[in-house]
Amino acid sequence: MKKRIVFITDCVDVAYNELRGVILSNIKSDEIVVEPLVPVTPFSIINGNFVLRLVADAYPKGTVFSIILNPMKERPARLIGKTKKKDFYFMGANTGVFTWFFRDFGIEKLYELNDPGFFPFGGKYVHAPAVAQIAMGKPLNRLGNLFGIEKVVNLDIPEGTIVHIDNFGLMKFVGELKGLNEGDKLNVDINGKTLKAVYAKRMMSRETGEWVIYPGSSFGLPELGKVRENGAKKLNVKIGDIITFKKI
Repeated sequence: MKKRIVFITDCVDVAYNELRGVILSNIKSDEIVVEPLVPVTPFSIINGNFVLRLVADAYPKGTVFSIILNPMKERPARLIGKTKKKDFYFMGANTGVFTWFFRDFGIEKLYELNDPGFFPFGGKYVHAPAVAQIAMGKPLNRLGNLFGIEKVVNLDIPEGTIVHIDNFGLMKFVGELKGLNEGDKLNVDINGKTLKAVYAKRMMSRETGEWVIYPGSSFGLPELGKVRENGAKKLNVKIGDIITFKKI
């Protein structure tokens, strides 16, 4: 099976082509494939957490995940390592972006990449060449030094937090849907606004323009959406906003 490199990043303009070009210039095997870009909401560690965990669920054993997403004022350690489940390899800054991923896949090996100092666009000049070496099988202990698991930054994502908004304006948020039946009416609060919504298992079966909370496609997370309209734009919400709801 070919080894796949997956870039998860908010560098979605020409910067991604630079990253991909560096990888292709450094690998020496047709058995390594650079997958299409997985975009993340700019500067959002919350969205990075969700997106990494989502694609990890789908990709095969041995995939190399490269996360380039760093809104931090201080330069965090660059982490490299391998998971216990599915033998994934990973590289990314110690910002909290690995919280969900590490919780569900575990950590078998963890190192801090040797720091060559600051470079403008370190993703291109430091990160990408190291990812290429990882994909080609270079031992991790030759790329960095052991990093204590206790020093890994963990991100707290409270109940109700919006973790992803797709291109249809559907909002995935942390929570559970218990004690609800088809057609139950709900009050939904978000950003100081209260909406009238209904619960449905299939939101597209409802009338156009109706607000619906329903079981989503990702790990059972609930979703809020406006049928056949972009609800997120109408509400002007963003990743990290909180949704609460109760049955009327």
